[in-house]
Amino acid sequence: MNTDIRTVSVHDTLFGRVANNLEVGQLSRAVEPWFADFHDSRVKQAIADLDEPSLRGAAAEYLGLELSVVA
Repeated sequence: MNTDIRTVSVHDTLFGRVANNLEVGQLSRAVEPWFADFHDSRVKQAIADLDEPSLRGAAAEYLGLELSVVA
């Protein structure tokens, strides 16, 4: 995944949720409520990893999220 992106749209492939035109720095805060019922530490870590450019792609995949770069 491109680590220089600034704005993304995110689609939750598991539950059909969508958030459009997010600043990449808001990504973890935007999706955290989507996983509020999950108490697994791996899920919490993956949400936190969305803030790290080098870990973002793997974290999104683990969480079932599709990220699309917005121009």
